[in-house]
Amino acid sequence: MKSNIPILRIALLDEALPLNKLFDYLPPSNIDIAQLQIGMRVHVPFGVMKRYGMITEITNETDIAPDKLKAVLHLVDSQPFFSEDYFKLLQWTARYYHYPLGGVIATALPNLLNQGVSTKIDEAHFWKLTQAGYAIDVHNQPKSKLSEPQKKLMQLLKNYPNGISKSTILKQYPTSANTLRSLEKKGWVIAEEDSFYGKTRSHLTLNTAQEKVINTVNDNLHHFYPCLLDGVTGSGKTEVYLRIIENVLNQNKQALVLVPEINLTPQTLQRFQARFDVPIATMHSHIDGKERLTHWLKARDGEMAIIIGTRSAIWTPLAHAGIFIVDEEHDHSYKQQNNLRYSARDIAVMRAQRANVPVILGTATPSLDSLYNAQMQRYHYFSLPERAGSAVHPTFHIVDMRTQPPRTRLSQQLRQAIQLRLEKKQQVLLFLNRRGYAPTMLCYQCGWTATCQHCDANMTYHDSSKELRCHHCGTVQPVFLHCPECHAHELHFIGQGTERIEEQLHQYFPNANIARIDSDSTRKKYAMDNLLTQIHNGELDILIGTQMLAKGHHFPKVTLVGVINIDGGLYSADFRGSERVAQLLMQVSGRAGRADHAGEVIVQTYNPDHPLLVHLIRENYASFAKAALLERQNTEFPPFNRLALFRAESEKAQVAKQFLEKVKTHLMTFNKNQLVMILGPVAAPMEKKASKFRMQLLLQSTRRDVLHQLLSKALPDLPTIAKTKVSWSLDIDPQDLL
Repeated sequence: MKSNIPILRIALLDEALPLNKLFDYLPPSNIDIAQLQIGMRVHVPFGVMKRYGMITEITNETDIAPDKLKAVLHLVDSQPFFSEDYFKLLQWTARYYHYPLGGVIATALPNLLNQGVSTKIDEAHFWKLTQAGYAIDVHNQPKSKLSEPQKKLMQLLKNYPNGISKSTILKQYPTSANTLRSLEKKGWVIAEEDSFYGKTRSHLTLNTAQEKVINTVNDNLHHFYPCLLDGVTGSGKTEVYLRIIENVLNQNKQALVLVPEINLTPQTLQRFQARFDVPIATMHSHIDGKERLTHWLKARDGEMAIIIGTRSAIWTPLAHAGIFIVDEEHDHSYKQQNNLRYSARDIAVMRAQRANVPVILGTATPSLDSLYNAQMQRYHYFSLPERAGSAVHPTFHIVDMRTQPPRTRLSQQLRQAIQLRLEKKQQVLLFLNRRGYAPTMLCYQCGWTATCQHCDANMTYHDSSKELRCHHCGTVQPVFLHCPECHAHELHFIGQGTERIEEQLHQYFPNANIARIDSDSTRKKYAMDNLLTQIHNGELDILIGTQMLAKGHHFPKVTLVGVINIDGGLYSADFRGSERVAQLLMQVSGRAGRADHAGEVIVQTYNPDHPLLVHLIRENYASFAKAALLERQNTEFPPFNRLALFRAESEKAQVAKQFLEKVKTHLMTFNKNQLVMILGPVAAPMEKKASKFRMQLLLQSTRRDVLHQLLSKALPDLPTIAKTKVSWSLDIDPQDLL
């Protein structure tokens, strides 16, 4: 119905609990209506609560009688705090992922903005080491000169040459305020209003392949120019990024660079700071909320030239976008796995298209999706086939573990290779993508195993804490002293995790400095940064870790990589399983021999003739990708079609299944031409997780437009189909079916 007064259509800002509709409100009584604009935040009554929302539309139409509408309590902003084009990006995201607009906006904004915090920028003070502070060797100072708290704080600041806010320091070390003041009196630390600085250094020598990429992209800086940069590990992709960004900065434009892991942010930041004398911001979940908001606002206003961050950094607004770069574009961590299930890589491509600028997707192991886009000439393809400088490709050796003595975890060949590196004062990296001590606790008498009461999974034994943990729901329980079934007193730990390998390494190499690097050992903030510093300083001899060591790190002194057990990933229920194992193996292998010393990779396996290993090791990743794409085409899986996945979970399996059966029936009414294949419902590969039973319904079509049209027609009615005892979600372009 028509209204004589403007109606404000409000999206409530709640990332965790988005509401799938917009709400109509009357303007506040004390505001000139002419001041109202789309993109302003408002404070509104909502039931018995008060919530923050955003004006998404100003209209004179409403489905509710105007005299029944509540009025906005007050305006939070005097003007919209992002551009019209940015708002259109958020609207497109809501449509593509079929997600409530309020949830999309809340995801894109720093959390403080969702809480009604002012957009006025407070100039924060950032602490960093002075030149004298950098000269102090914190590890070799007597307590009389440098206390333990001072040592810890100086080591933290060494990891952040760009500076770090006081609030972030206090989160890590709550009692460090006095320590900062004492170090300041010594002249070793200093507080500055602007922490961003850089030093111009000489450029590295380029090879022909690098020059081709740089020249071509620089010639297309004023166009949407999507390109896939396929460069082997150590080929100098970062130098290519730096050269192109240099040209972008010369045109007074901004660059946004994504990295897949928080742990990669400091080393990337240091390389960029060493090259550019411009303001550089970092955006990831470990920085303080106020600091994140300040970076976001300064980037929006054009005061940050370069933004470096993880997945969520893709939502950083840019006043003068010049280029978007997604490093390690294949990495599945770019896909959000809860709430708004967006792909940061795909959003980067969309943002570049809207801004009419280039986007570079760089990797040593391209995703099959991106390779297919290059084959279809949607992306321009560039190859860096050789390592930069004098570095050469590592040599591969397969160890058939069937020929080793029973229960051998470190083969004789691997132990000999480790000993050789230790004698040469070189470093060794051992990879095992399984944390803990052992994944199974077993009774030989009756066959009982320690399983999680809440999940279809075994409990993993952690020797460091002497407890059993479920890696899926987080349940922790004490270790069983005897079998609960047959009461046998001898229980056995089966399998191996990083803790068990670490234990054996200490037995074989008692004089070596060994570090375990996984999500357990790096749980504390900055723990990973401290370990990386020790690695680069040559203080560690052997590193044993999970996939967090495989991604993007530059370890010049590592000349041997040992892959302890690749077999677990060779047989996956997910159609992308082989692709991920191939990428992980190539990425971790790329850590070997990145400097002047030749690298070697030893792969232990009970399946030496597995086709995936044959393709990767006897040929290369490109050969594997070619075969994998052909297999995907034959099985009609992405990238040759499009997927959408409904997930439902309930305390009763039948309830979740019945819900998805109703969803399927509802979808079929809009699928008369059967251009969308609807498969299921079926139980998820892990049916029970965190005491909930999980079911799936898969939609598959060769036409993206048809798939989205079906969803657009069917989704508005699903809330009436769902019962309160069922929680469900929709995943567009799912990256796993687990």
